[in-house]
Amino acid sequence: MQNDVVQETILFDRIAEGDETAFETLFHLYAPRIQPVIRQIIQEDAPVKDIIQEVFLGLWLGRDKLPTVSSPRNWIFKITYHRSYSWLQKQDVREKARHQLSWNENEYTNITEDNLSLSETSRLIREAIEQLPPQALKIYRLSRENELKIADIAHQLDVSVQTVKNSLVRSLRAIREYLLKHGISIPLLLFYYTIPHFF
Repeated sequence: MQNDVVQETILFDRIAEGDETAFETLFHLYAPRIQPVIRQIIQEDAPVKDIIQEVFLGLWLGRDKLPTVSSPRNWIFKITYHRSYSWLQKQDVREKARHQLSWNENEYTNITEDNLSLSETSRLIREAIEQLPPQALKIYRLSRENELKIADIAHQLDVSVQTVKNSLVRSLRAIREYLLKHGISIPLLLFYYTIPHFF
């Protein structure tokens, strides 16, 4: 257990320096662990991926704070609870969220700043998506919003599977480049994670 804390602290330090490989390692380590927690809190399957993406997007955007975190595991789970209950609140089930809220919000001294950063990044992602070429936008939306498999998109649009894959890769790169122009760097892994059945 102590060894895990040391290794995760090292990962946090590397992520704080902008190491995307360390970020991917942490993502693959914790995404499967927080998935059942989110599902249990929100009692729905569809938004789970979005909340996982928000947790790790917030982690990446706030990576400068990571070296001060003494227990990475606890920190990740606290952020997971916060994002899950925030999602519930947005769904007009504030009472349910308020009754289930079990942590002290004073522990989140930077929560407003983090939410603003996440909100601004989300706005820029939406802007970037709207600037995709019409066919690319259609493919992206069928994949992201309708959660269609790549093969189903290809069939529906009467194009090859490879055409759909290439379009998604180009779209994800275009979105990332748009963010980079606005001073925001996000690991490609987070974008790929949002595309169902991409791998």
